[in-house]
Amino acid sequence: MVERITLWVGVISSLVTISLTAWNARTKTRIDEAEARLKLVEAEIKTKAEAREAFKEKVTRYEWIRGLFPELIDEQDDKKRNFTISLVRFAMDPQEAAQLFAALQASSNKELQVVGQSGLTAIQNEQAAELAERINQINAPTADVRKRAVAELLAAYKSSTQAITLVLKLYDQGKIERLSASGVINGLVLLNGTDTSAWNQEQIPLAEAAINRIRARAIGPQTQAVLQEFEKHLQNARAAQKE
Repeated sequence: MVERITLWVGVISSLVTISLTAWNARTKTRIDEAEARLKLVEAEIKTKAEAREAFKEKVTRYEWIRGLFPELIDEQDDKKRNFTISLVRFAMDPQEAAQLFAALQASSNKELQVVGQSGLTAIQNEQAAELAERINQINAPTADVRKRAVAELLAAYKSSTQAITLVLKLYDQGKIERLSASGVINGLVLLNGTDTSAWNQEQIPLAEAAINRIRARAIGPQTQAVLQEFEKHLQNARAAQKE
């Protein structure tokens, strides 16, 4: 009798343990799901709060920029006007500034047209300076800087006629002497990666002169191989001009 009672107690204890374990598992799952939902809600609230703050910041910037318009329109001194244009550009991201000045240039108001054209010219000059600086980095003393510059230029400027001209200018008389062996190769790599449709007639003689100046240097087999590839690329660019 005692043995049976002991047996039943053991069975009941096991059943209770199993039930509690299952209940705990279900409870933990529900708690985990509730915590996950709570985290999603918190993330959504944070995202909306950040969006509201960004919107408020943008509105504040736009109101400040609007306050500069009288100076932009009425100012007769070009230096002061250009300074105000610079303030507007720095207060906006590049895309916003380009859209604003393009809209002003398209205005029927002549004063606004002048401001728009001045703003677009300033943006173009700044972009040209940034591009020239990046191209100069292909001749940097540090390999990491050179590789990063080449990769970024190939990704962003393979169809840029302006970039092609700036790279070719590196091989001008008086400039090519400042190029290291790596700089010479990197420039050729960039030119070989350009779209032939982006070349123009003025660039062909620049490229031919660059080839002659490079061949006048004591070049190694790697430079020789890249240069031969460039000569083929130039032939394709010539053909593209005739189409």
